[in-house]
Amino acid sequence: MNELKTLILQHFNNADSSPWFPGLGQRLAKEKWITLEKQAGLNKDNYSTEACLTSERIAGLYSLTYVFQNQIPVFPVPLRLALNDEKENIYSYSADDLRSLPILECIENAFEWLKIENSIIDSISALVRNIHFLKLEDNEYDVSYSLPNVPFSIFLSIPSQRINNDSLRVAEAILHETMHLQLTLIEEETPLVNQSNQKYFSPWKNEYRNARGIIHALYVFKTIREFIKKILMTDINLSNEQYLINRKREIEIQLILFENFEKSEALTKYGRLLVNVCTYQI
Repeated sequence: MNELKTLILQHFNNADSSPWFPGLGQRLAKEKWITLEKQAGLNKDNYSTEACLTSERIAGLYSLTYVFQNQIPVFPVPLRLALNDEKENIYSYSADDLRSLPILECIENAFEWLKIENSIIDSISALVRNIHFLKLEDNEYDVSYSLPNVPFSIFLSIPSQRINNDSLRVAEAILHETMHLQLTLIEEETPLVNQSNQKYFSPWKNEYRNARGIIHALYVFKTIREFIKKILMTDINLSNEQYLINRKREIEIQLILFENFEKSEALTKYGRLLVNVCTYQI
């Protein structure tokens, strides 16, 4: 067993209250940058979502702005995704939108929530190199996603105006997609599922998904649940508190549905161990 697999196993065995695996994201990112450099000539200086999608270095890409203390550049949604993605209404905010709307204020407030746990912020710093803001018609609706073949980019919707609990919702989306990125890198080192055509009903997607989709959801929402618990231990206003209590309860109900999922033959021994971490003591 190599050093990185040993480290992953250690985190799987010690993740009751910190399933974002403090420090692991940095180690996984370091290995992935080495691979990207060798395979595609991409590094922290020339990385872009576009380059990952086309396998070509793209010249003339300009960020709309930077967030998180000017560390993470924000780019429009790549045109090929906006035109060809299965998701409906994929639009980007323009630079003018970012200047005239309270979008940046909202996301910076979201990062303030995430700073409640230093190791979470450290993971985001290591794993998120590009952010793409999604512009939706309905501010009450949240969309976020990441792509397995784009290792350091996340996509998330930001309300076009300030509304109740908006920064908490955006903070959850950032953490959600960062953990998807982390788990994908973990899978490159340690397979979590076997080849299987078996499908399982996902209460998050309201459809049947394969074992990989389920284990990603369990991991991400277990992480969000523990993050919410940390916020609830701080001094917050009544609106935020009630929102988080309800959100935590909703996630726990969903996680309990999979308390026996660790017995699935579709999981490797590492997959079973991770599922146990995600569903134990909910």
